[in-house]
Amino acid sequence: MMWPLKFILQNKTIRQHVNKEVLYIFQIIARMVDIVTSRMFESFNRFSPSKTSQTDSINSYGKTKRFLRDQKCSKKAISREADSKVREEQLVEVKEKAPNLFLSRPRSFLRLACRNCTFTSHESLLNKTTERMALQNMFVRHYPYNGFFGRYLSDVYYNWKAKKFDYPLADDSLLEDESVINAIECMTREQIQDTQKEGDEEFYRKLKKNNTDRAKQLLDNMKSGLCDYVLRCSNWFFHKMFPLFLNSVLVHPGQISMIKEASKSGLPLIFLPLHRSHLDYLLLTYILFNHGIKPPKVAAGDNLKLPFFGRVLKGLGAFYIKRRIDPIEGRKDHIYKSILQTYMKHSMKNGHNIEFYIEGGRTRTGKPLMPKYGIFSVIVDSLMDGTIEDALLVPVSMNYDKLVDGNFTREQLGEPKKMESVLSTIKSLWQSINGDFGMVKVDFNQPCSLREMIKALKPDVEQSPKEKKKLTSTCSTSSIYGTDVVSSSNKSVIENISRHVVYDACQSTSVMATDAVAFLLLTRYRDGVSIEELATALDALRKDLDFAQKELSFQGNSIDVINYAVDMLGPSLVQKEKVESQEMVKPRVELPNSIELSYYSNTLVPHFALDSVIALSISSLETTSGYVDAAQLMETAQELCDILQNEFIFCKPCQTLENTIQCYLEDLIYRKNLFIMEEQSAMQIRSRRIAEQFDDEDYVPHELPKYQLNNSPKVLEYLEYYRVIILPILECYAVSAQTMISLTEKTILEADLIKDILDNLQTQLLNNSVLYSESVSSDTVRNALKLFVSWGMLDCHNEGKLRLYYFKELEDKEGAAKEFYNLINKYRPNTM
Repeated sequence: MMWPLKFILQNKTIRQHVNKEVLYIFQIIARMVDIVTSRMFESFNRFSPSKTSQTDSINSYGKTKRFLRDQKCSKKAISREADSKVREEQLVEVKEKAPNLFLSRPRSFLRLACRNCTFTSHESLLNKTTERMALQNMFVRHYPYNGFFGRYLSDVYYNWKAKKFDYPLADDSLLEDESVINAIECMTREQIQDTQKEGDEEFYRKLKKNNTDRAKQLLDNMKSGLCDYVLRCSNWFFHKMFPLFLNSVLVHPGQISMIKEASKSGLPLIFLPLHRSHLDYLLLTYILFNHGIKPPKVAAGDNLKLPFFGRVLKGLGAFYIKRRIDPIEGRKDHIYKSILQTYMKHSMKNGHNIEFYIEGGRTRTGKPLMPKYGIFSVIVDSLMDGTIEDALLVPVSMNYDKLVDGNFTREQLGEPKKMESVLSTIKSLWQSINGDFGMVKVDFNQPCSLREMIKALKPDVEQSPKEKKKLTSTCSTSSIYGTDVVSSSNKSVIENISRHVVYDACQSTSVMATDAVAFLLLTRYRDGVSIEELATALDALRKDLDFAQKELSFQGNSIDVINYAVDMLGPSLVQKEKVESQEMVKPRVELPNSIELSYYSNTLVPHFALDSVIALSISSLETTSGYVDAAQLMETAQELCDILQNEFIFCKPCQTLENTIQCYLEDLIYRKNLFIMEEQSAMQIRSRRIAEQFDDEDYVPHELPKYQLNNSPKVLEYLEYYRVIILPILECYAVSAQTMISLTEKTILEADLIKDILDNLQTQLLNNSVLYSESVSSDTVRNALKLFVSWGMLDCHNEGKLRLYYFKELEDKEGAAKEFYNLINKYRPNTM
């Protein structure tokens, strides 16, 4: 730029023809360029390294470029030296320090099928691109529509454009099915035998016509009216209504992707949700419809067949079944059983998906119920007789920040259930719309082949009498399964698959903030705690759950989580107050508040049940020597699991209870330092467990070593914490057995017996003989009575709709009752 200016200023010819003002401007520009150039080179030389020769003015582009290249190379060399030094320091640190054994495992948000039972299903339908996707809120929609309808009537347009499916309905042609005709014939002949009018043809024709008319009426009352128009209108209504009382309904896109892929197989999908709320019916249909998956037909109890609401549910896919079947009359009602079987088989054969609640009814305690086998036995029979080629089982779990249905405290205290009515339904809807129930988390397990599960779980050898006894004790005599609908050869596999489904769904249930806070307050801080200490305990609980691959539906700072949970539970369950400028949180542990709070806590109880079993087993053994015999500990833990067989499913049917207990025990040893173990002893136990999994005739089991107790305060605190988890259940069982001692010579109605036990529990609670008020639970009392029947202490029979209990014919009834009481009571603290 300088040479043209110098040329103009030095050339005399140009200067003569150019105006003086223009020359003056050129002179100013030339001076400015000189000043700026010199200043730039001065600044550059000032910041250049002193060791270089670049101290003079840099007056060429080539020199400047070479200088910059040299500087860049020197920086790279310095960087390489620094990286090398850091790596050396890290290597030294790894060698000098022990590696961290408790690294968090990568968590999969896809609830995969059991690898042992359904290996082929486990490896199918997976999409790695959707596995780590964020959760989806069903209330958030992104409309890609243009035009007037797409912009201003987007929700209406969305439902109009939704994917359409065919829903073939059942008609009277089902009455011509061979099984229905045979059932009508069989029922007619039995009625003739009862009336002793054999040979009267006119009477025979009249009875047959009456039975045919009854079959038609049963079918009309039962069958669903699944309708595309009702689905679309209801979906618009749900999308407007649910956000009024729910913050969000969360699902994982990866789980939805698996269901979509499974629906393309042409096989019927069998959705098997755990039942918590009446809202479960609607939420599942709402989620599937909005993701373009064919909504299922839903098995609903006939108690929901209400005016208007019953017809709406029918349009959404509900088919109504009897909730209870009389054990005596039910065996003779061949028509109802054949209509139900034929209708379900016809639905699956025509491409319908099926949904039913394998627990039978809603859980009143927050824990999963033992499965009922009636409806599921029809599915298995459909596969066995070739009606369907296969079916894909989809366990589903739903959890709520706050239960929409209210609470079950009245029923747990022994009061009869109030039957549903139109008025009560309208009242519940109004209360729900005006409430805040937080969020709902819905988890879908990976679909698995029913045929594959049958092949894996069908027993090859005859079971021991003790195992048979346990299985038959869980069968409901008032269900379809208990009235000889299925062949006895299929009963074992039906029970195993049902228990596997409930176990899988329970494991995949997400933990809500209210569940975690209620669990900590009832197990560790019943007398209250500062919010900072509770936050520390919640952090530890989150680490334990994260290590166990248990999904949490909350995140963020633990203090914020606690404040949210306390506000959601409300002051009737958890109180917040300031004591000496410190914020305290205290649970309401008196009746009936503790029963409602335990409902949320019980979501986590099945997860820690075996840890609690091990802790209680240790406390019941002789430990004065400072050692615990490993074999005796295992035997005691299995005995306690047998006592709690109606409360928890401790392991999958494809696993052994002993190996599962051993795995939990090793986890407590290595993560919680429960025992002081030598490396040789630990390896011996682990190798023994591995060796027993192989069928080796030369294998000789070695004697198990003894565990040395770790008496550190931290370990003792952990043991006390784990013991409390299932102590309320054991208190209820012990008082139930104690109450039976005074009834050895009586025959008593079930309702009266439960009332006597609940009264005894409340009396002992006032006397401080019972420590935990949540042990007052009618459902737990019923499970205790089932246990006493399976152990052979009690017997029961039905007279109409009433159930009677009485002692079996034993030589010393009172002595037997005391023996059962002592067997249970030894696991409790010395309070009685």
